[in-house]
Amino acid sequence: MTPLPSRPPRTYQDGALSHAVTSELGRLQALETARDATTIDLIERLEPRRDWHCLELGAGAGSIARWLATRCPLGQVTATDLDTRFLSGDLPPHLHVVRHDVTRDTFPDGTFDLIHARALLVHLPDRDQVLKRAAQWLRPGGWLIVEDPDVFPVESSPNALFKQVALGGAQLLAATIGTDLRWPRTMPAPLTTAGLVNPGLHIAVGTVGDGAPDDALWRATFDQVRMAMTQHGLLAADDAARLDRLLDQPDFLDVCLAFVSSWAQRPAISTSRSAGVRIDHGAS
Repeated sequence: MTPLPSRPPRTYQDGALSHAVTSELGRLQALETARDATTIDLIERLEPRRDWHCLELGAGAGSIARWLATRCPLGQVTATDLDTRFLSGDLPPHLHVVRHDVTRDTFPDGTFDLIHARALLVHLPDRDQVLKRAAQWLRPGGWLIVEDPDVFPVESSPNALFKQVALGGAQLLAATIGTDLRWPRTMPAPLTTAGLVNPGLHIAVGTVGDGAPDDALWRATFDQVRMAMTQHGLLAADDAARLDRLLDQPDFLDVCLAFVSSWAQRPAISTSRSAGVRIDHGAS
């Protein structure tokens, strides 16, 4: 057994969810399938203009960056990631891919009308500082949307094995890359602490065992971290086999992670638009 590190590696790209892992593209595509509809709906609520300048932080496999380029054809979209290998192909000229470490690199203040970050800040140990800097990159009246998974639904699971494995996965990510899967539940306070106004909140709780998109995402993530969990003593081989059998039982159904989406606006000199605080429960 390999002990868990006392300090996490410097970046997300050093861990089990690295883009260098063979299955990571498929896992990111499962994330897109599960979450894109909600993300697009949230952005549409903000009534984006065709000439907006948008920033997609931690763009992953790129589906939202590509959609933004379609939604804002007269503007500009910047898609960033530490590893941009999945951000290729036939891209429109106003979609720019930038290799960018959000914990170190920056953009000029007042550059963007919209900044979106999904499944990113939760994995960064200095997430609150990153969020505060990103808020300054917004133009007055611009919007910041943050979406991240949280384990709070799993903590009340009646299925002891599923709960044990899911929370063990959270422990692995916390120790190896600095993930905090309980931070998203603090939203929208981090946005208002960063000086933003007009906060909104949406919570979607996924299910596992029903073959739905969130089920596929959970299984893809578990398959990718199970070896590391075993190596670090967080998962016994027989428990992994038992969980596989449990997930495949036709009568097994449980909630898995919640996806917490929150947004807020940089104050403008004069604005009459407000998204308001809105809390929605249920899968989207």
